[in-house]
Amino acid sequence: MTEMKSFRESRWRYSQFVILGLILAGLVKWLSPLGWPLSLGIGAALGVAYFLFEKKRGVI
Repeated sequence: MTEMKSFRESRWRYSQFVILGLILAGLVKWLSPLGWPLSLGIGAALGVAYFLFEKKRGVI
């Protein structure tokens, strides 16, 4: 049997930042006239910023 891990201990814990970045990229693309490459760059930057914020808070 495999032991159940919490989300914070699983290998998927960093996926929340990727998903957030993709959602934000979609919002930027939808709400602005920017193209996909620039929207994905903005989403990635915001995802990394959120990751660094959570790391500074000590959650990660």
